[in-house]
Order: sequence, then C-alpha cells, then structure tokens
Amino acid sequence: MQFTRSVPRLLHDEHVGTISLIDRIDSVIHGYRGATPPSATDGDVAVIVKRVVSTIEADVTNHFDFEENTLFPFLAERGEHNIGLLLEEEHNLMRDVGYEIIRVGKAARDNGFTPETWTEFRRLCAEWSERMMAHVQKEEMALLPILEDMLDADADADLVARYTEAQ
Repeated sequence: MQFTRSVPRLLHDEHVGTISLIDRIDSVIHGYRGATPPSATDGDVAVIVKRVVSTIEADVTNHFDFEENTLFPFLAERGEHNIGLLLEEEHNLMRDVGYEIIRVGKAARDNGFTPETWTEFRRLCAEWSERMMAHVQKEEMALLPILEDMLDADADADLVARYTEAQ
C-alpha cells in the first residue's frame, strides 16, 4: 500500500528495516551450523549480535513508545481503541523477549557464547523474530491504513514532529 501521510510512511519504513533485520537474523544466527558456538566478537555473528541488541534498545523501544504514548491515545480519542490494546499487549511480550536478548547478547559480547547461551540466544531471537513478523503484518494491514484514513495534514505534521522530538 502506498501511504500519502507521513506517519504511516515513517512507520512503514521502520517495518521494512525490521523485516530486513529479521531476514539477517535468520540467515546468520539460524544458519550457523557449527558444532561449537561462534565468536560473539568477530564475523557475521558479532555484527548481528550488535545490531539486534542496538535495534531492540533504541529503534524498537522508540517505535513502541511512540505508538503507545502518542498514536494509540490519538486513535482511542477517535473511537479506535481496540487496535491499540491488542498491539500494546504484543509490545509487552516482545519487550520481555527483547530484554532477554539484550542480556544474553551483551554477556556474549563480554564473555563469549557458551553452548548454553548460544542455544538460548538463538531461541530468543527465533521467538522475537516470529512475534515481530506477525506484529509488523498486523500493523501494516490494520494500523497504518487506519492512520492513513484518520490523519489530516495538521495531525500528521504534529505527530511526525512529536516522533522526531522523541528520537
């Protein structure tokens, strides 16, 4: 879908980046077939560990916070509160998994992976990726079209400014 409003376009672009990260997780982390855990400090695995941790800490957190603190109340004021409730519940589940990814990823950067932490990191990334992909699809199919229809030029500009300020 093509979006004419800035907020849906901005969120869509972030979703595209998230899908790219999920694809990279799948190819690097889930594609690793070695008998011993990989190094967490060099190579493709190190890059993806750093990227997953930094993305969850910053980009995903900012995206979720903006939706919960700004977009969902905006929609609720206009009678569309159910979508915000559903998506916020998913945010909370993904945050919990994300915090565990951050914990395990940072520990691995400092101390390396053990067979157990590598297994845990892979499992957490798989869960986060699966949940995030389903979540992005819901937002693309429901949230963004609702926003596209509801926003006028002034509200769109105001929301974009608020999102930019929060970054």
